Amino acid sequence: MGKFKTFQQNLLLLAGSIVFSAIFAEIVLRIILPPPIIWLYPQERYQNDTQTGHWLEPEQQSYTHDKPVSTNSIGIRDKEYKNEIPHNTYRVLALGDSQTFGNGLESVDTWPKQLQLNLNQKSTEKHVEVINCGLPASDTWQHEIILKRMLETYQADAVVLAFYVNDVVKRFTPIPVQRNAGYEWKERIGNILKRSALLLTLRTTWSTIKQSLSPGMGFIQQQALLNGEQSSEIESRWRQVEQSLQSMKKLSDEHNAFFGIAALPRRDHVDGRLLWEAYGDQLGHIAEQLQIPMLSMLPPLQQAYKTNGKDLFISWDGHNSKVANSVIAQEIANEMLANIKSR
Repeated sequence: MGKFKTFQQNLLLLAGSIVFSAIFAEIVLRIILPPPIIWLYPQERYQNDTQTGHWLEPEQQSYTHDKPVSTNSIGIRDKEYKNEIPHNTYRVLALGDSQTFGNGLESVDTWPKQLQLNLNQKSTEKHVEVINCGLPASDTWQHEIILKRMLETYQADAVVLAFYVNDVVKRFTPIPVQRNAGYEWKERIGNILKRSALLLTLRTTWSTIKQSLSPGMGFIQQQALLNGEQSSEIESRWRQVEQSLQSMKKLSDEHNAFFGIAALPRRDHVDGRLLWEAYGDQLGHIAEQLQIPMLSMLPPLQQAYKTNGKDLFISWDGHNSKVANSVIAQEIANEMLANIKSR
């Protein structure tokens, strides 16, 4: 009996030590590291889509991190618009993935809405409206479908595609996703756990170790693409990009709309850990062949990084921050002014 009591005491002492150590580590990490992201419930919701695979649920009120998300009746993160362009108005469709949608950002802080504000401050000829058609986790072939859908819904004077590194993929057949029972509570609990600096640090460390010891095929292929390596897989990905961009250019031309690309670099391109040339040159070559104006965001973001450093990116997340989106919007605005005046 005495041994069992001693065992219980030792077990309680061990549990108490672990809890104290965890609390102490959490406090220290919160002092030396950026504060964890606050995730609110529900995060943005999606529905199955036979063409794109997934689509934002229309007319939803949700969150991206702790920032509100509102979608209109067709399922984009914006207000309602009429098909016809209002008198003396210049309309832009902004396409892209989560960097355009604005993961972790207020709607007004995304590059499409900052572009709208920027152009309206600079242009006295026309009022400018920029419609945010960004869809998280979408790629170039899906952007082609989205553009066709948006041009059937809204008239436009211009289309800007924010092209990101992970958009270089092959087309695939969408598979409907079914939510399992208890999904809501799993999300709620997960959102709470992700507020811990200790758990986030452990997860990041484990992911780094796992990736270095046994990198996944997706990681290997993307690194090869970024390093300019040649293979049948990489060539097929770039062919898909070229086909989709060509189709998007044709669609825009048919609707008498300007079409341009804003090439967004990754965080490790901006801070110099990864070279841009091989990837950037390939994308630039395709754009030149298709006679599509392309604006590289690497130089202005690298310049901004000298002043703002890590503030260009959302901590623990990696998406572009409000500051980076402001730089992107400014660069696009400077290029678009002449086009607005000529319409």
